[in-house]
Amino acid sequence: MSYYTRLELQWDDADYTLGTITPEMVSSAAVDFVARNEWGRDVLDDLRASAAGEGLERQGYNRIEAEALVEMLREISRAFSNVTFFARGIGEDMFDTWMRTIRAGEIVSEFGPIEPSA
Repeated sequence: MSYYTRLELQWDDADYTLGTITPEMVSSAAVDFVARNEWGRDVLDDLRASAAGEGLERQGYNRIEAEALVEMLREISRAFSNVTFFARGIGEDMFDTWMRTIRAGEIVSEFGPIEPSA
């Protein structure tokens, strides 16, 4: 059974002294993490799309839990320690929505996933 998560990814690179962060730089920072987890190259394609602002328009990441996506984002954030990343994940279930703010590999703020009341 498959389950897809769409990911919206933005960042504030005003403190990044080497220029502007690009979607290619973001996906390059995740290559080792993706390889260690034995995920397919399609994950990097999905990440590049998320970083380009197209993450909500695609089917998304297949069978990758939110926690694993957040860990990947933390790894990316460590590569750009003075950049703040903002992520929003949306799963197939209505209430499967979460958000994270990450800087220097640390979660600065988090919300969700939402637990619907009974």
